[in-house]
Amino acid sequence: MKIRNYFSEVIILTGLLILLIYSIEPIIHTDSNRYIDGSLIDPPIFHFLITIMLSLFGSLKSIVVLQTLLVGFAIVYFTRTFSDIFNLNILNKTIISLFLFLPIIKFYNNILTEATGYALSLFFVSFISKLIFNFSIKNLCWSTFFVIMLLLLRKQFVFLYPLVLLLYSGIFILNKSKKKFLWISICILSIFLVPIFFTSLNKHIIESSNGKKIYQDLDGYGLYYFTYIDSIYISNINDVDLFENQNVKKTLYKIFEEMDKQKMLIKYYDGRGHFGKSFASIRDNSTNLLLDLAAKENTTINDLKKKISIKLISTNFDKYILLLFKKFYDSTWLFIFIAFFIFIASLIAFIKNKSHLSLLTIFISTFTLSNHSIVYLFGRVQPRYLIYSDFILIMYIFIIFLTFININNKVQK
Repeated sequence: MKIRNYFSEVIILTGLLILLIYSIEPIIHTDSNRYIDGSLIDPPIFHFLITIMLSLFGSLKSIVVLQTLLVGFAIVYFTRTFSDIFNLNILNKTIISLFLFLPIIKFYNNILTEATGYALSLFFVSFISKLIFNFSIKNLCWSTFFVIMLLLLRKQFVFLYPLVLLLYSGIFILNKSKKKFLWISICILSIFLVPIFFTSLNKHIIESSNGKKIYQDLDGYGLYYFTYIDSIYISNINDVDLFENQNVKKTLYKIFEEMDKQKMLIKYYDGRGHFGKSFASIRDNSTNLLLDLAAKENTTINDLKKKISIKLISTNFDKYILLLFKKFYDSTWLFIFIAFFIFIASLIAFIKNKSHLSLLTIFISTFTLSNHSIVYLFGRVQPRYLIYSDFILIMYIFIIFLTFININNKVQK
């Protein structure tokens, strides 16, 4: 056994030790309290993880250590998996490992889902890659397990439902048999049923707990939390007349009047970053007004945001589409172009040849496109929401380039 064969693993282990020696003090953010106390807003797995670690070690420092080690092992496993598939040398493995290590320097000690989500994404892509190139029940079950873990970690990963359904269909095309079809069907069914079970269990536990704060509808968080802000941003004060309810009209008038003063609507768009500033302003200025309105109308904030969103977006649909493009422009837009054209090329190749490489390329490009699309449609564009896919895409492109360069060199010789 030569140490040089494990050079990239040693580098990652050294990096992990440096981070943990530097600080294991947990950084608490506003959202961290939801994960610590339990929430009906978020999927349950990160709260369960925190609860278990606190019961065992009594400190959030254990979470920092666990999620840091989890990312480290995920990087090692990802690198080894792709090294086996594409026959990478030690230098290339080390470059990939170091690049994948960069994101955790920023968030390894945050009590948020980013570190765990990044690790699970790396494991997920690794096992899917193994499944595509070497179908086995073991790889299928592990792939399904990590799909479920991601779905139970962040609502953002809801795009995995259609993505995995299509992917497993493609894998079945490459590996047709009744036995494999049965296993794939069982795994697809579990992907839908298991998250529902644990989400219901989490709801029951939180609602039956005494003395715990339940974050359910305090700020109207949910699907319409983001579409409401989009709808206000693309509209103007004249759109208040679309509503018949006088209380709703008075509330919206106050909101639009303040947004006009602060120049936080789309008509005041002045370049990248404008929507980000407007997002916070619309959210903060709406909170108390919507709370009062909900009390007057004897309804929930979510219901108000739903009605306001549907009315304003349907009336200003062209502006809403424009906003999506602006979000696209404000963010790492190059990834979308790259991922899109990679997807088109690999799809054509798969239709013609039905190769394992083309299916893997379809999967990774679609994984990136889907993640970006969810963020653009239902969230505020932040780099930390995109790390789950973008670093994987970059490294995959790097690996593909290396592979074709090596093939070309061999042909020329």
